[in-house]
Amino acid sequence: MKVTSVTWVIAVALFFGGLGLPIPENPLLLGGGYAIFEKISPSVSSLFVWWFAIVCGDVLLFAAAHWVFTRHTTSRLLGRYLSEGRLKKYRTAVAYRGALILFLARFTFGLRAVAYVAAGMAHYPWPRFLAADGLSVAIQVLLFVGIGYYAGERVEWARATGEEVALWLGIFVLVVALATLLASAILKRISRPFPEQEKGIDEH
Repeated sequence: MKVTSVTWVIAVALFFGGLGLPIPENPLLLGGGYAIFEKISPSVSSLFVWWFAIVCGDVLLFAAAHWVFTRHTTSRLLGRYLSEGRLKKYRTAVAYRGALILFLARFTFGLRAVAYVAAGMAHYPWPRFLAADGLSVAIQVLLFVGIGYYAGERVEWARATGEEVALWLGIFVLVVALATLLASAILKRISRPFPEQEKGIDEH
């Protein structure tokens, strides 16, 4: 089955969301799941196109940050605000915890673009970035497209029980908010420097 225009519209929006623009990816994927249920979009090819669109946006964002912060001029400018010790500490922390930070940031609203730019600035290895990003995007696509598809089977039930749906949507929003706060707390905790790094910074 050929990829339809609906699939491409969602893919383009997801691509720009991957670049860091304030475009909510998860609602788009939910709509994509419903489009698959209604047979407006093909299943397997749509999943791949949407996954590829998000990954491409992420890769360009990471590559841009990586390129900008390897320029001599930018490095000198960065050196004015960060001491050599702090910069080394930061890059070491990202090297050890980067995969977990990138994975959690994927599911934390408002922090993903910041985390990806920070990883590029810290010269995080490309193979690790591609592995962490590819896996987290695959989980995101399968999860939210699956929810959209599952909800499509219950549209008639939802119309008949609007109050119950509103209640469950409210619970869902609350759970997402709590998950975001938890992920943010974990990100803040794992971003702290190691004790030996703090010692190295103090010596500078």
